[in-house]
Amino acid sequence: MSKNSLVLALALALLLPGTSGFAKSSKSAKQTNKSGQIQWPMDTDDDKSQAGKDKSAASSDSAKADKSEKSQDKKDSEPKKEEEKAKAEEPVRKGPYSEQAVKHYNKGVELHQSGFLNQAIGEYKQAIEADSRMEEAYSNLGLIYAAQRSYAKATEAFNKALELKPGRTTTLNGLGTVLYARGRMKEAVEKWRQAIEIDPTFASASYNMGTAFENEKDYMQAIDAYVKALRISPNMADAYYRIGSIFNKDNNRHLAQAKFLLSKSIELAPDAEFVRDAKRQLGNIQEELDSERSEEPEIKMNVMPPPGASDASSQQKSEKNDQAVNESSETKKSESDARSSADGKKVEMFVQPPAN
Repeated sequence: MSKNSLVLALALALLLPGTSGFAKSSKSAKQTNKSGQIQWPMDTDDDKSQAGKDKSAASSDSAKADKSEKSQDKKDSEPKKEEEKAKAEEPVRKGPYSEQAVKHYNKGVELHQSGFLNQAIGEYKQAIEADSRMEEAYSNLGLIYAAQRSYAKATEAFNKALELKPGRTTTLNGLGTVLYARGRMKEAVEKWRQAIEIDPTFASASYNMGTAFENEKDYMQAIDAYVKALRISPNMADAYYRIGSIFNKDNNRHLAQAKFLLSKSIELAPDAEFVRDAKRQLGNIQEELDSERSEEPEIKMNVMPPPGASDASSQQKSEKNDQAVNESSETKKSESDARSSADGKKVEMFVQPPAN
């Protein structure tokens, strides 16, 4: 996997599901759900009426506060003014976003998820124009620019989002992918580690670290990062696929492990993009395993005779040997007698061995 494909695959596939899309709700003016998405109320007549009441109540409270402040000592008012000024300059959101900003942002998220990236960029920019505090729009702009390989624009957008909200893990994760794509490995790893420190259950950051280490051929750290991702998300098929691929590269020393991991990845995500390559690797692994079995030497087994059969077998073998010796002796004796009669020489007798 190349550095560019890392950004393309991970920026959209891993980061987009965690973006802060708005969903309408009439339960509260602003609340955050479990996935980190900000929910916005519907514009009903009851809501507008309630908003008017809240505004009146707020005005009444404000008037009371003004009277109370005037009764305080002037010496105390100066430090408070300085404190209020400092708070106003802080890059944090005070109150809900403007309605117009939310409208454009929601439209941008819809276009973004549908793949209409350029139109989504326009909506995100209009959301920022309507309310410059909307860090979610900056973060999503960074994702789109990363997918389009406009890394300078992506870096700028992510950094702006982090100025407004330093602790958003998806933004840190996205910035990490862009920094790595630009060859800034150490900075990228630092951003991913920051994201994990903020949210130890953020598996995508660990996975991205693993992919970066693997591309740098640092396979031990890559496996360690993938394993951490799997501890958080046991069904992360991509991590099984990546570890299996690393084992398959190890000079055929871990073929069984590679086969198990690649098979597991396909089982978890049979329609994933990596499945075709995983199946190709599994085919090669099976051929290698079959080849190793065929090359193993055949071991010949000597069958031991049953008890009692050994002595009988030895006796039969001895009798056969004696018979062969006798026949050979008789043949030699006949030949010797014939030579002795012809030559007139004394012929020595062949002495038979004692019987067993």
